[in-house]
Amino acid sequence: MTIDIDAVIASLTIADKVQLLAGADGWHTNAVPGVPPMRCTDGPAGVRGTSWTGPASASFPCGTALGATFDPQLVEQVGQALGRESRSKGANMLLAPTVNLHRTPIGGRNFECFSEDPVLTAHIAVAYVKGVQSQGVAACIKHFIANDTEFERNTISSEVDQRTLRELYLVPFEAAVRPIDEGGAAVQAIMSSYNKINGTFASEHGPLLRGVLRDEWAWDGVLVSDWFGTHSAAESLEAGLDLEMPGPPRFRGDALLAAVEAGEVGVDRVDESVRRLLTMFNLTGVGDIDTAEVTEDSEATRTVIRQASIAASVLLRNDNCCLPLDTGQTLALIGPNAKYGQIQGGGSARVRANRPSGLLSALAGRGVDVVYEQGCSIDKTLPALRGDFAITYTAGGESPAPTATFDVNRLQFAWMENPTADIRRAHFGASISGSFTPAIGGEWQFGLTAVGAATLSVNGQLVCDLSTAQTGSSFFGMGSPEVRGTIVLEPGVPAQVQVQFEVLDFPMLRGLTVGALGPQPTDGIDRAVAAAASVNCAVVVVGTNAEWETEGEDRTSMSLPGDQDLLIASVAAVNAKTVVIINAGSPVAMPWFDSVAAVLQVWFPGEELGEAIADMLLGVGEPGGRLPVTIPFRLSDTPAFQHHPGRDGLAVYGEGLFIGYRWYQQHDLPVAAPFGFGLGYTTFDLGRSSVDGSISNTVSRTTGITVSVPVRNVGSRSGSHVVQVYVDVPASQVERPLRTLQGFAKVHLAPDEDFVVEVWLPERAFSVWSPSAQSWVVPLGDYRIMVGSSSADVQLAGVVSVVD
Repeated sequence: MTIDIDAVIASLTIADKVQLLAGADGWHTNAVPGVPPMRCTDGPAGVRGTSWTGPASASFPCGTALGATFDPQLVEQVGQALGRESRSKGANMLLAPTVNLHRTPIGGRNFECFSEDPVLTAHIAVAYVKGVQSQGVAACIKHFIANDTEFERNTISSEVDQRTLRELYLVPFEAAVRPIDEGGAAVQAIMSSYNKINGTFASEHGPLLRGVLRDEWAWDGVLVSDWFGTHSAAESLEAGLDLEMPGPPRFRGDALLAAVEAGEVGVDRVDESVRRLLTMFNLTGVGDIDTAEVTEDSEATRTVIRQASIAASVLLRNDNCCLPLDTGQTLALIGPNAKYGQIQGGGSARVRANRPSGLLSALAGRGVDVVYEQGCSIDKTLPALRGDFAITYTAGGESPAPTATFDVNRLQFAWMENPTADIRRAHFGASISGSFTPAIGGEWQFGLTAVGAATLSVNGQLVCDLSTAQTGSSFFGMGSPEVRGTIVLEPGVPAQVQVQFEVLDFPMLRGLTVGALGPQPTDGIDRAVAAAASVNCAVVVVGTNAEWETEGEDRTSMSLPGDQDLLIASVAAVNAKTVVIINAGSPVAMPWFDSVAAVLQVWFPGEELGEAIADMLLGVGEPGGRLPVTIPFRLSDTPAFQHHPGRDGLAVYGEGLFIGYRWYQQHDLPVAAPFGFGLGYTTFDLGRSSVDGSISNTVSRTTGITVSVPVRNVGSRSGSHVVQVYVDVPASQVERPLRTLQGFAKVHLAPDEDFVVEVWLPERAFSVWSPSAQSWVVPLGDYRIMVGSSSADVQLAGVVSVVD
């Protein structure tokens, strides 16, 4: 249907209009006369739909992986597939992409974000948004702005100076809102962040929301709060926030209606927001999409996921052309991520994956002679307990209290919606009883995490006591750390389990997990070493998982969790042909780097993990990625180390403009691997580059220079290369980063094939933000145009002089 916007606005009461400006539940807006509800869904690495336990979804490469492709054309295809997936879930809006920058390598949600560099992030974001919106689905780019830590994320104030905001953190958003004919994506929605910016919550930050987005950038899309990220009625609407999510509203609804009637905010502001919402509803076919949620098991989608996984993987080391492997050699597959792998990170980006591919089965399916050993474990919390249980919900605050009982077989719950039609998520408790039968006897570990107070008893013994609620770790930072206890159990004898989850009046997400683990073998590394010593090649797959990299909590270290460093070193000591595959969404420390033959970073590559890695190991595909982040030697070397995670409620961006590779160059710090670096299975030569055009000291989006770079594949295999163009500023401009990426292009060439790559740099590539003039300016001087294969491997292409 097409909504007659003027007619509907004229016909609706103020109460109806206000109802439109807040959600009805977790995923829908309210229906009012003449306006059906809109449905949204989480992203960015898949489309979950309205339930954590609903129909399975395709799992796509994570944000860092998409950034590593350096390939906007491919990312646009990923966006198109995500748009199709959104429609299969009956959704009009996809809450994606995430375009915050990697300010520190240990950010909990780094894996969702594309890069440490704003220009790379902007190009990938524009492609992603265009792809999604080509399918009639609104992309909701997030999180606006400076949402770069999970520490105290709901309250912390990001203290950022104006130049740093403009030249780094606002860049991807500005590119996304720009019209398509100006190189942007015309994004239809933006999500405000949880945090404050310089003391004011993002959801009511007038100077940024209305001042920059609405007035300066002339953007008329829909501004939606992060879930539970609204903090006011009149103030947020006056600032330009259109939609409070989720519903029922906490700050809008009756409170906003009262504010309008009291004159605290004008009816014109209500009408502005309603008009923006209805415009987007028409663009996305609200009321026309089938709201049934299905799994779109599309071969086209699986193909683009596999292509993107390979194009994103970064070959960091390949001594003596160790890779690709000879299919005739024997292989040991070792590591905690070796059998199944980790396809995705944790938090709201997580989906119930459809048909994920494991590496062990993929290799075995291709006839490879492979032995497998796990080696060690990296589980941060105990695996969820399975058995035969009944859960009884009890409503809080009512007498007599409604109850409802359901059978369950797994004790892991996250309640984003009401447990039942009669029991509200915001005020309930539960009790669980049942049993499981341990396969092995001995001392069992049990773990309990909860949003609220809970206790766990096994065979009548109190094992985990969370009767005093704790917060700050699980369930997006609203739940407790895992509390553990032990009890000795007999093999084959059913153990009785009792959980009491206390009634809590809490308007946000509720959650509960009971974990359990029996006695574990202690000879894992010894078994792995024996396997490695018996074969031609050892492939060790290490990394993190959705517990270590997740929304709600930053990492505390770059080190691989568990005994993975020891595992790698031990395997490499007995097999000179050891290949390490890093399956993690963010950089990890690599103390063993020089002792192994090859290192391949595959990020969280999505559901085609096994087939994609097998392609690369066997030479069917070539790792085509380049690092979208710098890999430092030590966390103490990193830009935000002195300031992260924050203190006294403030996250001070003391490093200013110097994040990522800019910091390491400014301070002449060595790194394990530079931004933009990546090897392949062939070799490229860059010819003599040329620079055409000129730059004035006024900023325009339509004028700039063209950098032409001849590229030849001088190797024996087809492959890809990323030409990177950097601008080195005049030495006198000490307040600026010395070198910044300003353009790039990916080229695919056959052996002996050549091509001239052209990269256009607008005048903005040379500019700085002037707080005094409140505009972009181009300082005078000689700018060196550098072309190369990473931030640390460049050659002079030409000099551009900016004069009066």
